[in-house]
Amino acid sequence: MVAAASTAEKLVGELGRIVLGRISAGRLVLPVMPAVAQSCLAILQDPNFQQKKFTATLEREPLLSASVLRSAMSAANANANVKTLDQAVSALGMQKLKSQLVEFMTRELFKSTDSRIQSATKKVWEHSVAVATLAREIAAMTSGANSDTCYLAGLLHDVGKPILAAMLLDAERKLGKAKSGWLDIAVWTSTIESGHRKVGVALATEWKLPDEVTSGISDCSEYDSENRISAANIVRFANALAKREGFTTTTVDPADIDALIMIGRSMLGIDDDVIAKVVAGLAERVAQAA
Repeated sequence: MVAAASTAEKLVGELGRIVLGRISAGRLVLPVMPAVAQSCLAILQDPNFQQKKFTATLEREPLLSASVLRSAMSAANANANVKTLDQAVSALGMQKLKSQLVEFMTRELFKSTDSRIQSATKKVWEHSVAVATLAREIAAMTSGANSDTCYLAGLLHDVGKPILAAMLLDAERKLGKAKSGWLDIAVWTSTIESGHRKVGVALATEWKLPDEVTSGISDCSEYDSENRISAANIVRFANALAKREGFTTTTVDPADIDALIMIGRSMLGIDDDVIAKVVAGLAERVAQAA
């Protein structure tokens, strides 16, 4: 374990330096799930285009969602108040969205030759979708927070994880299949867990993502007592619930999770009935997004 931690620390330092440098220079390349980009493009090309259907499909891919949001909020578009994906889609228009999707479809999402890393990569995505789904439903049952904003904040709360995962998968691809097993799964997991927060905050800051999103990325464990019913607090609560329901990328302490849920319940004014409703069938809903 000591050796794994030491290796992970070195990887985090090196990957962090590379990723942060690319973010600040505007050269970060984000590969996304090709199936999602293809589905989005097909909806755009449909003569009977349905924006709600497009947005619902876009919501399945954290990195693509972040990129679309960034484009809509850019100075050129002057849409600093965009806080949901639906607003971002409306702001960009069909032609800009098509161009962006075509660009993303040229980027291959790499797959590991190690089945354990494949599984771990999938868990990163599943956790984000689970938190986003719970956050939206919790917001709809409380007051003071926009449910679509909460979904977006939940989807992107761990955005640094798929970025680092993509970097590691790219490194594996460049090493070649002969190097299967090049990275121990414990090192892979530790690298992602240790480095994702700094990367996510840097991305959100540089891209000027909504404050609600950035706040959820910067800290997912400490509730904001001054802004009790906020998107960030709802995401923190949803994050704890998702982990309790098994959507986690690493081992968690049940006592810590229970404590976060208890505090969140009090902070948001949520009872057991609401919790039971939002977690019911969660696994099926996440699977449907695949």
